[in-house]
Order: sequence, then structure tokens, then C-alpha cells
Amino acid sequence: MNFKPKMFSNRTVEDAAADWMDAKNEESAANKRRIEIEEELLGFLPAKTEGSESHQVGPYKVTLTGKLNRKIDWDAVPKLNIPEAMLPVKQKPELDMKGLRYLENNEPRFYNTFCKAMTIEPAKTSVTVIRTEK
Repeated sequence: MNFKPKMFSNRTVEDAAADWMDAKNEESAANKRRIEIEEELLGFLPAKTEGSESHQVGPYKVTLTGKLNRKIDWDAVPKLNIPEAMLPVKQKPELDMKGLRYLENNEPRFYNTFCKAMTIEPAKTSVTVIRTEK
């Protein structure tokens, strides 16, 4: 499935590629600047290690949200001797794309049956532009 947006009259693919690179550079610079300002705000205002806290600053409400990343050593969990019902763990079913591709290519009957339980929608097409010559 190919997405074909409308064309702009006096522009070429090269024009669009050059503009894309300019916009991407502007986006990167703006993102870097935003992160610098966030760090500056964190220097002015107290933040929780975990959870959010709002501060009224003149006409602005600034909310700082602290987060902690947690990783589990899944091999260690069974050795902890905690009853399964007490484990703070959720297991989420996830589509195995390698297995799905196998069914699609090797087991069309199972693939077609499985597709009855699946919704397929096009995702945003990724665009990358790299200047190869000057």
C-alpha cells in the first residue's frame, strides 16, 4: 500500500528533500534548545524523584514530573520464593512478528484464520533524507 500525497505545483523532489533536511535540522536545534530550557527550569524549581509537582510562575503553570525506570531480572524472580499471586507483575500478550511472517509465508491457512482476530491499519511512512553529494 503506497501513500501518495498531493503534489505542489512548482516544486521538485530535490526541493522537497532539501526543505526536509532544513526542517529536520531546525527541529533538532529546537529540541536541543527545549531540553536546555527544561534543565534550566529544573535548576529553579524543586522536583520530586517520582511523581509530579506543579508550580505557578506568573502566568505559567510549570509541572515537573519525576520518573524512575525499573528493570526486572526475570531469571532471578522465580528464585525469590514470593507466591505468584503476590508478584507485582503483569504479563501482556504481544504479537510475534517473526511468527506472523512465518505463518504468512509457510502456513497460509493458519495465517488467514489468525487474520480474523487482527486489525491491520497503515502506519505513518518513515522518511529519511541524506545528502550524498555537495
